[in-house]
Amino acid sequence: MITIKYDDSEVQKALAGTSKSFASIRRKALSIIARGTVKAINAGIRETLHSRSGELLKAFRYHVRKDGTANVYPDGEAGSSIFPKTFGLNFGYDGPTKRAQNRPHSFIEIGRQWAESGAYMPDVEKMVEKELSKYWGK
Repeated sequence: MITIKYDDSEVQKALAGTSKSFASIRRKALSIIARGTVKAINAGIRETLHSRSGELLKAFRYHVRKDGTANVYPDGEAGSSIFPKTFGLNFGYDGPTKRAQNRPHSFIEIGRQWAESGAYMPDVEKMVEKELSKYWGK
């Protein structure tokens, strides 16, 4: 699971004189970041795994919490074994035989690196500008 926290001090300064709810903008910003992280993880899965991975590509979800964090996690259907699959494929595993071994693919790290890189800032700035233009009527 990847937990995302966002430094929103610049957004707070921009909204200081408005009545726009800061919590709603924080949730939208975290949603943009988490959605991009899921896309980066899925791109990492496609890039590193060269096998059928449909269940794995559909498994990653995100949830924006009210406390100002977002969680990105694999979520399978009832009875699914997606957590062991995700753990085993991402970190690798050593089985008792050579046939039961797998090298690590590190696709979750690709998502974490994307979230830490700040590649989401143009989208967040665009969203903040849109919200402020709604308030100021520009």
